[in-house]
Amino acid sequence: MVTFKAAGISGLLALLLAGPATGAAQDSRTKVAWDARAVEHLLNRAGFGARPDEISTWVAKGRAALVEELLEHRVDVEPFFLEKLVPPDAREMSDLTPEQRGQKLQEFRQKDRGQLNAFTTWWFERLASDEDPLRERMVLFWHGFFTSSYDDVMRGTLVIRQNQLVREKALGSYADLLAAIVRDPAMLVYVDNQVNRKRNPNENLARELMELFSLGVGNYTEKDVQEAARALTGRGISREGEYEFHVGQHDRGRKTVLGTTGMLDGEGLVALLLKQDACPRHVAGRLITYFEGVPPSPERLADYAAFLRKNEFQIRPFLKKLFLDPAFYRDEVVAARVESPIDYLVGISHRLGTRVPPTVLAGGAAVLGQRLFFPPSVKGWDEGEPWITTSTLMQRGNLAGILLGVVQVRDVIAQDPGELEIAAPAKDDAPAKPDPANSKPDVTNSGTADAPDGARPAGPAEAREKSRPAGPAKGSRRGATALVQALRRIDAAGWKPNLNFSARMEKAGARTDAAIADRMLDDLLAIQAPVETRARVRAFLARERVDLEVEDGALLSKGADSEKVLRRLAHLILSLPEAQLG
Repeated sequence: MVTFKAAGISGLLALLLAGPATGAAQDSRTKVAWDARAVEHLLNRAGFGARPDEISTWVAKGRAALVEELLEHRVDVEPFFLEKLVPPDAREMSDLTPEQRGQKLQEFRQKDRGQLNAFTTWWFERLASDEDPLRERMVLFWHGFFTSSYDDVMRGTLVIRQNQLVREKALGSYADLLAAIVRDPAMLVYVDNQVNRKRNPNENLARELMELFSLGVGNYTEKDVQEAARALTGRGISREGEYEFHVGQHDRGRKTVLGTTGMLDGEGLVALLLKQDACPRHVAGRLITYFEGVPPSPERLADYAAFLRKNEFQIRPFLKKLFLDPAFYRDEVVAARVESPIDYLVGISHRLGTRVPPTVLAGGAAVLGQRLFFPPSVKGWDEGEPWITTSTLMQRGNLAGILLGVVQVRDVIAQDPGELEIAAPAKDDAPAKPDPANSKPDVTNSGTADAPDGARPAGPAEAREKSRPAGPAKGSRRGATALVQALRRIDAAGWKPNLNFSARMEKAGARTDAAIADRMLDDLLAIQAPVETRARVRAFLARERVDLEVEDGALLSKGADSEKVLRRLAHLILSLPEAQLG
């Protein structure tokens, strides 16, 4: 099958963003049928899709059993071996020539970046393994909630350790996680808190802490941010990348934050934030919106916020309540969220019943704009409709074809560069940011330090993100180059899918055009295909069968030709607007 071209996608894009038809809204008292549709919905949202052979099992076992399995199931996974890499010390290199210093720095960066790439591969293995899907879902959620980017931190060891932190606490206490994140080395570097000193406070961490991590916009004042920044002074990192509190740079004076006055430090500030009514509302709202794809009603938000506070910010009971809530399965939510690139690609691998190499998944997600450890802004990734553009819809179809073995990477690369776009290009060639440990001011005196060039301006995250490097314009040379590089990494993996759709259809007893179309649609889509889509797929099969000169019901008798038709059919299905929803 030929690769998809952007020019023919606009109509499909309009259809996709129009969304599916929905019935009357359902409230939490409405009884919801526990059927294949409900099982797939829960596994799509709490994990990354369902394998066809597991849906009937969970229909039989019931919703409570599946929710319990998701929440309590644990796999003894061997952890990633993290080598603690420390950048060369400037003083140790003082006797070296500029060329020698540059070489040493380059060697460190290559090794550090190599370890980050290896960890990214390890994480994609976990995402695709389906062994502990809810934990991986929550790690991905927190990765976008407590945002840090390698582009700013420039030390892979630190961002990996942050990932390990949220992995450990992913289903535990949000309160514990919030306290840990304000002393996490990657976060402190990302928000420039290593230069937050008592005579020249830096407000970045305080602002992100209130706006994005705990309270939300409108629940604090600029004066609160300024005073909170004083409470966070002195928090930095050592050259070895460990949290380090510089007592001489901490402001020990009285501060007034959110109407409370006292000699607040970082721990006291976190405790104060957790007491605010806005905190459980903000966290509950972020969680519900992430899992359902739409914001909760004010009444539902109030109920869940009160539950979160009552349970001392424990995430596991919160998610249990959400997944057992009939409102989680209402028409407005089920099959009505545009899948992220990771959801789309990992979901395809599950529905195909094949294990796609993590390098292929990582490269494909990068092509589509979701590159782990490189979120585009302080807000993380915008979920839902922003994932779809004319270009990304085209590339989703191409990647589905690559996973099925019916599209060749070289054919995608050969397209007009104007049709190649990537949302977040690689920055391997970007100027190196000075290492925070080697470049920080002397913390043994009480002098002031200027704010770093990369400090984020004040104002809402929507305004601050504009100060950060944007992705290239559609068709730009850099964007096309980055996409081609990602595609070539996929090609270099040398992976070919081991699929046998003919055998699957024979086993299912699906031989007629209608039966094959229905079976393939049910297996490959996360949603129930509309009648019109089923008709289109049946028409495709009929045309292909006529070309092979066989009667309806005899398609599977054509051997290799039958398999080629079925793979092209799978490509068509996975490129439909409906395939972007889950």
